[in-house]
Amino acid sequence: MTLSLHAPVAGWQPTSRPTPFRRVRKDACLLLDADRCLRLRSRYSDCERCVQACPPRVLHVHDKGFRLADGCLSCGRCSAACPTNALQTEDFAANPSHASSSQTPLYFDCWKIPPSLSPRGAMRVPCLGGVALHRLVKWHVTSEGRPIVLLDRGWCGRCSAGSGAIHPAQEALNAARALLAKLGVSTNMLPRLESLPLPPARMPADIPGPLAARTVNRREFFSGMTRAAARAIAPVVMGEHGESGQSCSARPGKIESTAYSQLLAQAAVLGERHGRSLPAGLFPALRVSDACRNHQVCTATCPTGALQVHSNGNGATAGIAFDAAACIACGDCTRACPEQALALLPRGEGEVAQGAAALTRWALRECYDCGREFADPGSSNVCPVCRETRQLMHTSFSQLFSSVHGQQGEPSPEHSSIGTD
Repeated sequence: MTLSLHAPVAGWQPTSRPTPFRRVRKDACLLLDADRCLRLRSRYSDCERCVQACPPRVLHVHDKGFRLADGCLSCGRCSAACPTNALQTEDFAANPSHASSSQTPLYFDCWKIPPSLSPRGAMRVPCLGGVALHRLVKWHVTSEGRPIVLLDRGWCGRCSAGSGAIHPAQEALNAARALLAKLGVSTNMLPRLESLPLPPARMPADIPGPLAARTVNRREFFSGMTRAAARAIAPVVMGEHGESGQSCSARPGKIESTAYSQLLAQAAVLGERHGRSLPAGLFPALRVSDACRNHQVCTATCPTGALQVHSNGNGATAGIAFDAAACIACGDCTRACPEQALALLPRGEGEVAQGAAALTRWALRECYDCGREFADPGSSNVCPVCRETRQLMHTSFSQLFSSVHGQQGEPSPEHSSIGTD
């Protein structure tokens, strides 16, 4: 059988050009692509990962937009947590330099560290907590055999962008080490956290700006000035009262590239390099129960196209197909299903994705009442809409005639006594 996949609703095709990112606030380095934001795309989404990741709790998101209050640290932890890359914090997109020897570790330092105290050739980012898992794996792939070392200066516990006793990069680092080990990377080449403490008295209160955080040459200085000027005049999402004016009134195209898809791409490169297959634990799983009635609300809601409508090519059967490699486990489909027939299993319980696989298969019939084609698992010749219409009419007529019978069908007591004389 040939499995053909197609878009479930009009307007679901990918956009011809990427939606530009816009500044959430004039004085902040946080950028937003509203078409990628799960919360702005769908009323079924309850995603607040960026809000939960924000250390000072100044980011607020709801169905109609964003609000970034005073106090943003520009640490990038919100963008690192975003599953669709809808949020981006500037100065996290740099690629490693290959000038040093392949035996020299690729060090990562935060901007609070004076540039003169960072190892030569170190990658400097606003905050190590803003390093996302997929970016950490990418840096390993592109580092040309140099081990990645994140420097712990002993300041994170005192920093407003930190997370107490746990280093802010520890979770992403642990996940990267576990994945890379499964893909055949040797222990000595796994990314690690290395303690290289500095006196606490030297720690600045705030994360410095990009020009103060780097040691730059003349060309880089003027390039930085140009970027700063561009940031100053960049489009701003924020409205008069700090609320985003972008909403999900028009359905945007499906999200082609996510943090998860980028992670899979880099993992595939490593798997091929070391002769390993992708671990099943990378992939989510979706189960559908017998309660499914092929409403296809799930396929229309899925932001990445992981759920799609399929047919067998000759129009005899149709159903829903699932591509685990595109699923970001957002759960929108489970909340949107009218029958609550879908169950999303977390990563670690899935199977290695082999492309889109059919979850359901329904026989297609022509409705006896309306003539439209519909899918049904039984032998009914009437589509669900017409069945509901029939049921509604039956209920209405039953109530109507029951009421009339109560008013006219039984004689009153006076009439009965008169009739017996």
